[in-house]
Amino acid sequence: MNSDADERVTRRRFLRAGAGAAAAGVAATGTAAAQEDGGPTVVTVGPGGSNVFEPETAYVQPGGTVRWVWDSSGHNVVAESTPSGSDWSGHEPLEDSGFEYEHTFETEGTYEYVCTPHAALGMEGVIEVTENPPENTGFQSILPDSAKNLAVAGTGTMASVLGLTYLFMRYGGDYEGDLDE
Repeated sequence: MNSDADERVTRRRFLRAGAGAAAAGVAATGTAAAQEDGGPTVVTVGPGGSNVFEPETAYVQPGGTVRWVWDSSGHNVVAESTPSGSDWSGHEPLEDSGFEYEHTFETEGTYEYVCTPHAALGMEGVIEVTENPPENTGFQSILPDSAKNLAVAGTGTMASVLGLTYLFMRYGGDYEGDLDE
């Protein structure tokens, strides 16, 4: 048995629904954390079961360490090309989720590597060892400005629709009567 009081929209119910929607939106967009100073640069191998390295290109200074962390199974890290004077060849055995491998890079230059079972699928990565790596602090967006503008417009539209829905449900008139009166 539902009464009119049970079905009406209250401010508390509306705010609760809005807070839930906002939390879902934040969770869907995700965040990126900045790397702590002095720690190794982390490359995720097969994040979420995909066949990619994340990030695809990592930057370190000479003497910097890169740590590869396996997020899915059946991957390796094999050097394709390295600068002259480098002794890095990667880690050829296939490893499973949870495995970690580190290497400290001393020689400046570009190190290109692949996952041999998934190279045909584009599972390739690059380590750039340079004295002046680009500064990647905080969240780095890879979205073009047009996508950001679309996201802002879409969010504003949804907020407007929710606001108008609340107003119409809360204060809307009774349209059951005759409109000619």
